[in-house]
Amino acid sequence: MNDKLQLLNYLKTIISTGSITSAAQKLYISQPYLSRYVHHAEIELGLPILNRDTRPISLTIAGAKYLQGLEDILSGYDALVSEVNRYARPDKPITVGINQSLASRSLPMMLSNFYDSNPDEKVFVEESPSHDLENALLDRKIDLHVRMLPIFPSNITYDSLFEMPIYLIVNKSCPFFLPYCTEILPLNISNTEWINSDFIFLHSGSGFMRLIDSFLAAQKLKINKSFQVRYIETAANLAYQGLGCTFIPKSYLQDNFDAGLCNVFQLPPEILTIKVVLSYLTDGPLNPIAANFIDATKQLYA
Repeated sequence: MNDKLQLLNYLKTIISTGSITSAAQKLYISQPYLSRYVHHAEIELGLPILNRDTRPISLTIAGAKYLQGLEDILSGYDALVSEVNRYARPDKPITVGINQSLASRSLPMMLSNFYDSNPDEKVFVEESPSHDLENALLDRKIDLHVRMLPIFPSNITYDSLFEMPIYLIVNKSCPFFLPYCTEILPLNISNTEWINSDFIFLHSGSGFMRLIDSFLAAQKLKINKSFQVRYIETAANLAYQGLGCTFIPKSYLQDNFDAGLCNVFQLPPEILTIKVVLSYLTDGPLNPIAANFIDATKQLYA
């Protein structure tokens, strides 16, 4: 593997400097040695890697493919070494993934609770969209993922933490809008007139949006998407200003909303709630620190 790494370094230096002579000077090796090294690689491959007739020197089509292949192989090797080290050092610091909407409300309490009982441990945090974190968990780049259901990959399991009701903020585009009604009313799902309102939606990478999409699909409802934003907080603030309708979790509910601009309805909890869980992979041993984090967080919400 080391010889392939060296070859990759040599080839990239040749292409970046434009000549074998310049590359040899930058690498502090002789030009004949570098020429022979690349030539032996070409003999092994059975095809020329470099186009020596161009100025600056360039890769042949086969050479470009070979260089990309080397980079992919070495990247995969690095990932393998990282994974092996994870098993060899099961007590190394863990990384917990969480999206922005959950992090702003729940993460400080989770970490403070964990450090109270584990003051000598270390937890890193990765804050990204839920879809990206799911892929990171599958690739073993993170150890745990605080997220909302649903979960689709079969090799991810979870422990439940807590549930939150979901609300619908509506503006004057909604037939249900009642000017200056400050009471939070139950939403009648069977009356589907509300789906024709102007809706503010989140981008598809959001875990909350995946939940709402699943709900709408199950109810066979198609709503009017006025525009999309990245964060729940942005959607909620726009909706509270009467600029559209949107779904929000309880953590974004405001008691003093302007009822002249919007109304708030609660979705029936038997139909739709947010279920927040702590997910991890089913295959392979669980890092002891990760297991401690799971136990501490479950006790926090027990």
